[in-house]
Parts: sequence; structure tokens; C-alpha cells
Amino acid sequence: MATACPMCRSAHHRLGSVRPLDAMRAAPGRLARALRRVPPRLAARRPGRGEWAVSEVMGHLADAEIALAFRLRKIGSEPGQALAAWDQDRWAEGGRYRRTPPREALATFSALRRSNLAYVGRLRAGWRRQHGRHPEYGRLSIPQLLAHWAEHDLNHLEQIRAAHRRLTGRHAGSP
Repeated sequence: MATACPMCRSAHHRLGSVRPLDAMRAAPGRLARALRRVPPRLAARRPGRGEWAVSEVMGHLADAEIALAFRLRKIGSEPGQALAAWDQDRWAEGGRYRRTPPREALATFSALRRSNLAYVGRLRAGWRRQHGRHPEYGRLSIPQLLAHWAEHDLNHLEQIRAAHRRLTGRHAGSP
């Protein structure tokens, strides 16, 4: 049985047997393909009450990559120290995600993702044992962060696809 992620508090079912770094490398391309299907006029439209628009999802992914960047660097340089929490809803509101073009957010996400993956590639031996302390989730290691972010990407990719289907009236089996 898969170990529960301390951040999700469940196993990473979408990730399956795919290695987190492989999934993270593939995410920008997968998101770009999904965004090409979303008409620009629908990007800021919410598919339902309490649901994020595609533009909000992409803004969130870009800012989440900033949070990952900080946490990776904090653990890599200052192991065992406290990690900062962030309020995704306040960031969405403050950053006006609905007004950010999704392709702009994708460019930000993609650049940050390349930087984060390069950073992980430069870490010294033993980095897998290093950790930080999060105020809500407790002890977090870099491998746990990477697995969580890979799953997070897949969750939001499906969210974009579902929003597209709902906004265009297409069902899961439609082309």
C-alpha cells in the first residue's frame, strides 16, 4: 500500500508508478496541450459555483511553483528549519488570477519548473534525507515535496480538462 502524503493526507493515486521527476518534467507540455483546447473567451469563466476558472488554475500552478522553489532551497541550504506556509486562496485573490492570461501563467510555471528541476539536479548526495518543518504538515523531505508537486500537477491538469468539458458542453468521452 502506498504511503500517505503528509500534505495531501492520502496516497498519490494519479501519479501511480510514474517517477515524480519524470511527471514534473512532462507537466509543462501536458498543460500547454490542455490549454490549447480551451478557447481564450472561456479561460476566465468559472465552470461552476466555488470552482476555479482555467486562468485561476494556471495562476495557482505558477505561484505553487514559487512555493516549491522556496521550500526546495530552504531544505537544500538550511535542513531542519521551518518552512513557510501560504494561503492559496489569498494568493489567488491578491494575484487576480482570473485576470492573468493562462499562457502567461504557463510561461511562468514552465520557467520556474525548469529552474526547480535543475536545482534538484545540483543537490549534493544525501539530499533525500534532508527535511524541513512545515507548521501544518510537519516534517517534509524533498522527495515528499517532489511527489506531492507531481501529483498536484496531475490533479490540476484534470481540473483544466474537466472545466473545458463543462464550459463547452462536452462529455468525458467526446473528442
